[in-house]
Amino acid sequence: MVGVPGFTWWRWLYQFGAGPLGENAAGRVFMRVGEPPALLESTILETDTEQLRLFYQREGFRQATVTPVVTRLALGKRVRVEFEINEGFPTTIRQFKYHGFDELREAEKQELLSESLIPVANAPVSDSLSWRPKELRYSEPLLVEERQRLIRFLRDRGYADVYRDATHAVVYPIHPDSFDVTMAVDLGSRYRFGNVHYQIEGPQQNVESRRDTTLLDSSEPGQEGGSLTAAFSDEKRLEFELLTRTLQFRPGDQFNQSRLLATKRRLDATGVFAFSDIEPAIPDTLQNGIIRLDHLIRLRTRVRHQVRFQTFMQQRSGALADSDNELGMGLGATYSNLNLFGGGEALTISSTGSISADIAGFGGFTSAQWENSIGLSYPYLTFPLGRFDELSSLYDARSQITLSLLAARRDALRLTLRARGGARYRFELRHNETRSSIIDLVDLSVSNPDTLDGFQEIFLDDILTTVDDPVQQAQIIEDYTRPQFNNALSYTLRSSTVDPFRRDEGHYREAALEFGGNLGRIMDGLIFSPGTVDGTIPGFGIFSGSGQKRGMIYRQYIRFSAEARAYHPITQRSTFAWKALVGVAHPTGASDVVPFDRRFYSGGANSVRAWRLRELGPGAARFTSDTDSLVASEGANILGGDIKLEASAELRTIVIRRLFDANWIFTLFADAGNVWLGPRNPGTNDGRFRIESFAGDLGIGAGFGLRLGWEYLIVRLDAAYKVHDPRRRGDFLPDRFRDPVLQFGIGHTF
Repeated sequence: MVGVPGFTWWRWLYQFGAGPLGENAAGRVFMRVGEPPALLESTILETDTEQLRLFYQREGFRQATVTPVVTRLALGKRVRVEFEINEGFPTTIRQFKYHGFDELREAEKQELLSESLIPVANAPVSDSLSWRPKELRYSEPLLVEERQRLIRFLRDRGYADVYRDATHAVVYPIHPDSFDVTMAVDLGSRYRFGNVHYQIEGPQQNVESRRDTTLLDSSEPGQEGGSLTAAFSDEKRLEFELLTRTLQFRPGDQFNQSRLLATKRRLDATGVFAFSDIEPAIPDTLQNGIIRLDHLIRLRTRVRHQVRFQTFMQQRSGALADSDNELGMGLGATYSNLNLFGGGEALTISSTGSISADIAGFGGFTSAQWENSIGLSYPYLTFPLGRFDELSSLYDARSQITLSLLAARRDALRLTLRARGGARYRFELRHNETRSSIIDLVDLSVSNPDTLDGFQEIFLDDILTTVDDPVQQAQIIEDYTRPQFNNALSYTLRSSTVDPFRRDEGHYREAALEFGGNLGRIMDGLIFSPGTVDGTIPGFGIFSGSGQKRGMIYRQYIRFSAEARAYHPITQRSTFAWKALVGVAHPTGASDVVPFDRRFYSGGANSVRAWRLRELGPGAARFTSDTDSLVASEGANILGGDIKLEASAELRTIVIRRLFDANWIFTLFADAGNVWLGPRNPGTNDGRFRIESFAGDLGIGAGFGLRLGWEYLIVRLDAAYKVHDPRRRGDFLPDRFRDPVLQFGIGHTF
């Protein structure tokens, strides 16, 4: 367990079930989740010995010997098995050479060398494809990987006949401790793409078959193009233009395996096709000796119209969450049209309703909401980035238009959201398998909060009595009661190699830059009140407000955030994970604060877990009273923050496998972080970020937790303790080990 030698937790579980509990149902449960003691068998020992010897031989230790030593232990019928390994001298690669590459152009040879897995340590001996590596140990797995690289390299440069059988590594024993290795390849002919034929089958019946044909120019100057044809059967809606758009090569181009795979990937990414396959045809030799390879692409389209009903669980966090740890359940219905206009466009209309409760505080139902949205997705880039899709070689691309409208009731805050609307125009660009960009060209949001009976007594009076600064009092009232308008232009760069569900290996990195509020400023100063800046624009309909609160406020700002996570497997059962996050938001123009929903908050089940949701910060300040109805223990951070720093580390170990079909994962974790007010924020100096003292403002917590991981669901429960509270400096473990903060959530924390 956790890589500790001798800590045989699994064997103990098995023997506990087989011994004290006997053969009853409880005993069988322990035996099933545990691991039986391994019996000592000579055949298995001999097999392991031979496998170890072969491993060392493949890694260049040709004279390695492996000897098993079995020692009987004094305690019980147990033995210790050790393998004594004498590696001997390693065998090195004296000279490495590529053979059969004479037809490559000089630039291609240089590229071949620059990407080689066999390091070029000195000047070539005889020609550009032969050299002496410097102290490189012979390794069969390395040569196998180099062969696969060569195959990909050559097939991307026109040599379609190069497969595994056409590439060999020939080893010449020169001395007992050194080999010469020649990577020999039978290149065959260099091909160009020929004509392309699509064969599409649909689910519709009694639809007349049709054919379309067009001529395409080669993307390489001086090369003859070819034809693109499509035969449709039982498919009425699909347009020929989608097939042309997703084709990532042109007839007459040099054959490139990566471009062929990219075509299949873009076809699959449209969501229109349930099946796709690409087959090469018989090569065709032209009069000038050029060999062209035609391709047949078979496609089967999905049923266009789909309606599905779903139930779901949700965990609410963010600016308008009401409780420490709010969980909810809901019902929803979604209609999808997978090929609305025939070009792969996907129309989605959904309506969901949910109710939520404060699980951690046992406060009963805390909110309800109803949300409707409509979205239109394109499997390519639209205006104004459409040209970029044509000129680049993107791994995948998508454009999305989304409209949403939400109405909600927040009982803990004694607020309702009569309406919260949003409109977004987004572009998703996948550059390769791991890296992508997200551009929100248009991101509009409007909201109209309103108060319920008791808001003044339960919430507002309790908050304002602890805030002495009238500027901050006005800001709080404005945040929670005024209709608001915001727009944003943002760019996000993301890199991820981790499974988003399991999160047991790989990394996740993201950086985002956002400019907001500028559209409101333009409409305010140029359209609604030319020459003056009021800070508001007229509302309309359900977003207009009433009385003195009529009109929507807007605030200009710039916002940057960056996050890094990494997941390091320690053993087959254990993973060490960490994350670091930094965020900065700064008001611009005439604004002195950042919009309410674009500020940062700290504390909660996915943040610093020793504090409840939004409970930490700003800095060491406290703007709530001891009787605050939101969180009586510490007080919620009503103002939010303009600067955020946060870091976490977590050790996850599977202690029981497949009990009730779930993996039981034990975790140890530590969190640190806080939010601060920025330099332009009005009011008092409490809670401002200062470089000389910010380290003392960090809230630090630690604890342990349990996760139950099913195949498609992970449920977690964490118990966290405060190690350093910025409001109680100098008091280590201020609450000792009493009253841990319990955090319940869905999925891993990060």
